[in-house]
Amino acid sequence: MANYPDYNPEDIQRELREILPEEAISKGLFERINNALDPYTSSDDIDRGMVPYAVVWPSSTEEVSQVMKYANTKNIPVFVRGSGTSLHGASKYRHSGIVLNVGRLKHFSIEKDNGYVEFGPGHRVLKVKQMLEEEGYFLPLVPGSIRVASIGGIISNNTSAHAVDSCIGKPRDYILGLQVVLPSGEVIETGTKSLRRPAGTDLTQYFVGGDGLLGVITGIRMQLVPMFASAYGVAYFHNELSSAKAVQRIYMEKAPMPLFMEYLDERVARMSFAIQNLPEPPGSLIMFHSIGQTEEEAVHKVNKLVEAISKEPVIEAKRITDMDEWHKIWLARESALPFICQGGKGVFGLSEIASSVRGLVDCMEDTINMDEGMPTLSKLGKPYIMGHLGALSLHPVYIFPADWSAEEKNKGIEEMFFKEAQINEKYGTCGGEWGQFAKRTPFYRKRYGDTVYGLVKDVKKVFDPNSILNPDVFRD
Repeated sequence: MANYPDYNPEDIQRELREILPEEAISKGLFERINNALDPYTSSDDIDRGMVPYAVVWPSSTEEVSQVMKYANTKNIPVFVRGSGTSLHGASKYRHSGIVLNVGRLKHFSIEKDNGYVEFGPGHRVLKVKQMLEEEGYFLPLVPGSIRVASIGGIISNNTSAHAVDSCIGKPRDYILGLQVVLPSGEVIETGTKSLRRPAGTDLTQYFVGGDGLLGVITGIRMQLVPMFASAYGVAYFHNELSSAKAVQRIYMEKAPMPLFMEYLDERVARMSFAIQNLPEPPGSLIMFHSIGQTEEEAVHKVNKLVEAISKEPVIEAKRITDMDEWHKIWLARESALPFICQGGKGVFGLSEIASSVRGLVDCMEDTINMDEGMPTLSKLGKPYIMGHLGALSLHPVYIFPADWSAEEKNKGIEEMFFKEAQINEKYGTCGGEWGQFAKRTPFYRKRYGDTVYGLVKDVKKVFDPNSILNPDVFRD
């Protein structure tokens, strides 16, 4: 772990006032602690040595540049933060430093005649989605945390979240260029203003999905995607393995991939449906959303999915034509995690398991049994399971009782990440949502080897020789 000089917070705050306006600096202890926490269970403890010197809220690329030049000169770690929803420990710091919150970087401009939109990283994802939809465009970023997640973090992690990768790809497939402040404070532009993407080396690809290691993204240029027609469906199954077989069938039958295909196991479905005043579901379920240039095309795709699913043992598979029914089912999925926490009367721990197509049924079984051999998880039994089954991604969830000690909850969390790593390694996969390091660093080293890990660290040294930018993303 790198060593950095110790400074008096008041000295740092005074010097920051020389390069930033007063309203761009938070000095209060509560705000500093609040900007150093990860939302993950048992990540709410922080010792005095980890409290940031200050939180800064720059409103322009130039102000970000000034902060980075200052920090680089004094060898102070800088932690870039949006809304802190990364869920894999990257938002919890192990050093004092400066938190650079991008919440005021919110420019937004649609260039219809160029076919792209430009915006800052500080917007909530939902806000960008709404502004695009008002102009007839679709935002190809669909995190479950859409109401709270900042769009800069989504792009830094290149997260697919709900979206089925085989349908619309990853966020990086839509990013045309970036404005980035390097750790030295130098400002660079990447990519193009054309819809024709660069061939060969394109630095844009270093930063989209770069885990925030190489630079601070202050401007994003994204291709405009025209809005499409939609159609919806749902299928109910006797058990979890049948639902996994149905998804395998969809891939094997070459059925048109949906935009979303979400999964709730029977326990989660019953709990979520009850809160939405829906009839009790007969089993586990998958819900799906297909898209097309016309309504006929979207309906055709849903019907092809229903046809493929019906070739496996299924209680019922159907197209949904009642939009009120669809919205309630979708809301049951969107709100599943808080419903589980409410029902379980505790705090959540979840992980992210990805499967190959061929291994999906076995992977589902491994996920169901992830408590086996784990002394803490076995006290809680089988996990709740939900997730993005059409994208071959599952979220097992445990609810840790509120009266458990922090130490016991931590043991449970560590066991979850251990099992996540074990299962992902077994199927030759890795997570598609949360970034590759922080709590996942041991898995990354085991999955890809120390040579690859060393190359990643060497690349960071080229951009950040003093290792001041988000140094705690690495955990060694």
